[in-house]
Amino acid sequence: MGGTLKHYLILNLIVFVWGFTGVLGKEIDLSADKIVFFRMGIAFTSLLLIGFFYRSKRSITPVQLAILLGTGIVVGLHWFTFFQSIKLSTVSVGVVCMSSTTLFTAILEPLILKRTWLLSEFVLSLAIVTGIVLIIGFEPQYISGIMVGLISAFLAALFGVLNGKHIRTMPSFQITKYEMLGGFVTMAIILAGTNALNQNLFEVSQTDWIYLLILGLVCTTAAFMISVWLMKFLTPFTVSMGLNMEPIYAIIIALTLGYVRGEVSEKMSTGFYIGTCIIIGAIFINGYLKNKKTAS
Repeated sequence: MGGTLKHYLILNLIVFVWGFTGVLGKEIDLSADKIVFFRMGIAFTSLLLIGFFYRSKRSITPVQLAILLGTGIVVGLHWFTFFQSIKLSTVSVGVVCMSSTTLFTAILEPLILKRTWLLSEFVLSLAIVTGIVLIIGFEPQYISGIMVGLISAFLAALFGVLNGKHIRTMPSFQITKYEMLGGFVTMAIILAGTNALNQNLFEVSQTDWIYLLILGLVCTTAAFMISVWLMKFLTPFTVSMGLNMEPIYAIIIALTLGYVRGEVSEKMSTGFYIGTCIIIGAIFINGYLKNKKTAS
C-alpha cells in the first residue's frame, strides 16, 4: 500500500481544500455545534442526491450500517471539538493542534489494523509533540483551545484508522454517506439537549449560508469521499502525516485574510513558528522515508 505520485498529489489537493475549513469555521457566526450540524446535514443531503445517479456495486449489511453510523458519531465530535478549539483560540492554533493526529494514529493503527509497530513513526510523532509543546509554552493564553484541539486530534486519528479498516470491505460512497448521517444525528441530539433545536436554528445570514454550503459541499462531501477512497492506496499514518500540511495552508490563508483586513489575531509568537517548522520538518522526513521504502 505504497501509493503512487498521483495519489500523493490528490492527497495534497484535498489537504489544501481542508485548509479553508478552519478559516470558514472562524468566519461563520455560529457556535461549533451548529456549524457541524449544518455541515454534516448539507453533506448528507448532497450524498442522497448523488445516490440517485451513482449506484454502488456493493451493498452493506445492517451490522456494517451500525458500524458506519457509530464512526459518524466520532467524525461529528471531531469536527465539533475542532471548531470549538478555533473559537476558543485562533485558526492557526486550532489547525496546528491537529498535527498531533499523527501521534495518536501511530498508536491506534497497529492496534486496530493489526500491523507492526514502526519506531520511525513514533520518533516523528514525538517530534510533532515537541513542536506542539513549544507552541503551548509560547501561547499560554490559548491553553483551553489547545486542549480541545488535542481531543479533536485524537478523534480524527480514531476515525481515520477506522476508515482505513472500513474501506477494505465497504465502498467509499457508503462510508461517507452513513458517517455523515451518524454525525448529523449526533449534532441534532446535542442541540436538542441544549434546547437549540428549534426554528431559530435556521435564522442564518446569507453570507453564513454561502460559507456553510462551501463547507458542506466542497470541504466535506467531495473532499471526504476522495480521502476515504485514498485509503485504498495509502496507509492511515501516511494520510495523517499528509494532513499535517493543513496547518500550513490554513495559516497562510488566515494570515493573508488578516493582512488584507488589517487584523492581527493570527499573528503568533516566534515560538509558535519554531514549533510549526518542527512539525513541517517531520512531515517531509516521513515523506522521504516512505518514498525510500517504496523504491527499495
